Amino acid sequence: MRIILARHGETDYNKNKLVQGHTDIPLNKEGIRQGIAAGKKIEGYDIDIAYSSVLDRAYDTARYMLDNSNSEDNKKLSVIKDKRLIEKSYGEYEGVSFAEYGAGLKAGETRGMELDTDAADRVEAFFKEKYEEHPDKTMLAVCHGGLIRSFLTQKGIKDVGRGVIVNTSVSVLDYDGEKFELIEFNK
Repeated sequence: MRIILARHGETDYNKNKLVQGHTDIPLNKEGIRQGIAAGKKIEGYDIDIAYSSVLDRAYDTARYMLDNSNSEDNKKLSVIKDKRLIEKSYGEYEGVSFAEYGAGLKAGETRGMELDTDAADRVEAFFKEKYEEHPDKTMLAVCHGGLIRSFLTQKGIKDVGRGVIVNTSVSVLDYDGEKFELIEFNK
């Protein structure tokens, strides 16, 4: 199975450097523009099925990407929301500045955050289930930066560290039901 893993477009929380997590913040004008432009990133792929997080910023980005990819087949695809693709929960950090979040982590304060390992495990379970349903298909999955970083790092696919997963960036993976192979990262 080929997985096209994309991050949602920009929101005002991204712009203002605030932690989002499960807070459902919509795309801003720049995020809409990014989603439309990101359609070009998937033009070379015959996408069979599309999924997104249950949060509107991810769903809307998926829709913009499909509708602007110059593929009539992509435009006809439905985007299926799945709660396993939701961003990591940042607990009490949601809505605070990146600076406060960073200082809290340095002090060892998790404040109810979801563990990276737990987030990565739920994404892996999602892909394993979808592989069993669609082993030879190409999937678009639009979700969130923290979740993508946790998944790639915790599953040993790529050590992203604290690096930024860029808004509307695309990472491409092949998955055989057992292991993931990273083809492209953060493009």
